[in-house]
Amino acid sequence: MKQLLFLCALFGFLSWNVISSEDTLADNYAEVEVKDGGTVVGNVKYMGDLTTLSLNLYADFELPETSKTATEKLTVSMINHGIKYAIVSITDITRGKKKAIPAIHPIIDQQRNNFIPHVTAIPAGTTIDILNGDEELHTVHTSTIKNQPFNLGTTYKQRISKTFEYPETIKLTCDLHKKSYAWVVVLDNPYFDITDRNGYFEICDIPPGTYKFQVWHEELGKLEKEVKINPKELSNIEFVYSQY
Repeated sequence: MKQLLFLCALFGFLSWNVISSEDTLADNYAEVEVKDGGTVVGNVKYMGDLTTLSLNLYADFELPETSKTATEKLTVSMINHGIKYAIVSITDITRGKKKAIPAIHPIIDQQRNNFIPHVTAIPAGTTIDILNGDEELHTVHTSTIKNQPFNLGTTYKQRISKTFEYPETIKLTCDLHKKSYAWVVVLDNPYFDITDRNGYFEICDIPPGTYKFQVWHEELGKLEKEVKINPKELSNIEFVYSQY
């Protein structure tokens, strides 16, 4: 019994420590006017052996539902090997443009037993509307550390609104359809973008300086690159995943 209580206390301390350190980082971000900011455009690619993977090589083209569910977690473009649904962000910036919270809530819809879109990136403090577009019962279940977890049932055309206050990566699942899931990535500053079907992204109004750029992908993990931003200049960078 004493050992169980000790483990619970230790877990609580570690969780609080993680939350406190990341919240402090978010609180240290200062909003300033950026007059001479630079812009970064780029591409995220997978250059490994595609023949060994079970990938969706068709990007947004029509797929059978069974194939779509199995492959949307890793979508590679036929055109340039670009990866869809990768999130590129600056992880060490402390001063910059205003963190604009969307006035129109981003939407995640459950259609044909899939969450659409598969990945959503938002600044902390954003409210997301989660819809049920199917004529059947779904649930929306989150397991979180910093944001309030929830597990709610939804019926056809029902809408629930949830605000995500703290930075973390959150997986949404449906308890009734085990293969159905999506990701909500909550970030502590406004310098991020999510790649399109060909792996392209753009981040603008970056104050001059040298920053750490990070790309996150649910299957391929993280890559990092240090980039120098010059005033009013356009920089082009590329992230390449070489193996799965």
